[in-house]
Amino acid sequence: MGLTSSLYSGVSGLANMGTAMQVIGDNVANMNTTAYKGARATFQDIMALNINTASGTSQVGRGSSMSDVSPLFIQGSFESTTSPTDLAIAGNGFFMVTDPNIENSMYYTRAGQFLIDQEGYMVNPAGLRVQGWDMEVQPDGSAEIVGSIKDIQITNTSPPVATKQITLSVNLDSRTTGPVSPATLWDDWVSTDGKSAGTLTANVHYEYRTSLNIYDSLGNTHDITVYFDRTDNDREWEFLVTMDPDEDKSAAAGTNEAGMLMRGYLKFTPQGQIESIYGAPGDSTAPIERFKDGSWESVTYGDHNYPQLVAFFIPATGTTDPETNEDISAQIIEFDFGAAADIDRTTSPPTVNSWSLESISSTQYANRSSTIFYDQDGFGPGFLESLNVDSEGTISGHYSNGRIIALAQVALARFNAPHSLGKEGGNLFRETTASGAPITGQPRTNGLGAIASNSLEQSTVDLGTEFVKLITTQRAFQANSRVITTTDDMMNELLNMKR
Repeated sequence: MGLTSSLYSGVSGLANMGTAMQVIGDNVANMNTTAYKGARATFQDIMALNINTASGTSQVGRGSSMSDVSPLFIQGSFESTTSPTDLAIAGNGFFMVTDPNIENSMYYTRAGQFLIDQEGYMVNPAGLRVQGWDMEVQPDGSAEIVGSIKDIQITNTSPPVATKQITLSVNLDSRTTGPVSPATLWDDWVSTDGKSAGTLTANVHYEYRTSLNIYDSLGNTHDITVYFDRTDNDREWEFLVTMDPDEDKSAAAGTNEAGMLMRGYLKFTPQGQIESIYGAPGDSTAPIERFKDGSWESVTYGDHNYPQLVAFFIPATGTTDPETNEDISAQIIEFDFGAAADIDRTTSPPTVNSWSLESISSTQYANRSSTIFYDQDGFGPGFLESLNVDSEGTISGHYSNGRIIALAQVALARFNAPHSLGKEGGNLFRETTASGAPITGQPRTNGLGAIASNSLEQSTVDLGTEFVKLITTQRAFQANSRVITTTDDMMNELLNMKR
């Protein structure tokens, strides 16, 4: 009978509005939940009942049923924070986290409230570990991801880095008319005439000197000193690169030659720029020389086309490194005076065709001799002071030794049907059959969003919208209850017909 069906239609409306009210309540309760995605309840009608009418077959509805309750994955606004490990995603994607106590437990979240735990892992407040890649510095100085996606672990210490390149730019006074000493710098270095071997005196043995600190593989600091003196040739200066003889652990240790590393000549143009660097006075074809194993030999050239010297701050082990063909304890250092060589490496030793000036280069101007610039690429040991995360999810550590190291990169995942992900609580989602498999990648690639550091994504719940839904849902619930009470009155009238 139609009256009975109308009762059940009203009941279906009451049940659905109750569920809708539950969805609204959940949204309102999570209006301040980080990265919460507001849900929406939708309804559909139930298959209608066919009845016969004067015009033929007609249909009468039998109420409503729940069509879907799904989160709306729209972009939430960002809240600024003071923690660099608070991350938000601008665009598509989810952070990937795993439970270290459960094997193969992968969860996905938009809530980027992360911190570093006592073991150095990046975790969320529940202790789930954030996933990403380790990063490794390449020879050209860039950082690339290595290996597969794994737990992100931050290193608290920075190991020492041995100096591999020294940059030194000086101005040598063009008004100097001749050499201070008639002997070469290296002859004066080994001489013990009125002095100790390995000591030179200003204005007696050289015109100008400059020193800088470098690091060995253990993080110890050492002084490298470069001496300059004018020659009798026009616009030509000799140089000698040295270390402290007492720190020399090479074959020359304990001899008068201890501490000598490299020697040569700088030739300047009439305009005061480097014209050539070579190894014998007045002979631009002679190779620069370095002191090794107790004798002088032609230098080699590194990846940056600067001459290389070999220093032994650590005693030789007798084991040869196959890549460098030197003892594994040898420290090979490129020395840059502000000019790079154009080299023909097909000859032995390599032939230097010309020298290319750099933006900061050694000069010979009519000004007192001075150091313009110096730098070296080594570091001592350091401790982590702060972290920084860029828009591509690269986590960089700032260490007390001045190093900034790219440590890891956050991995993101996206789904073709994110609304079909399963909710796990704690701002977590899990992959389902309906959501499809995750598509993982680096931020800002493959349709994935960018990372915003010092930010958290806010809930997408709009309180005004929810209150409007609250009103309409309440009224719909009241209306359905009226259908039931009115039908009940009609059935009472029907029963009273028998009286």
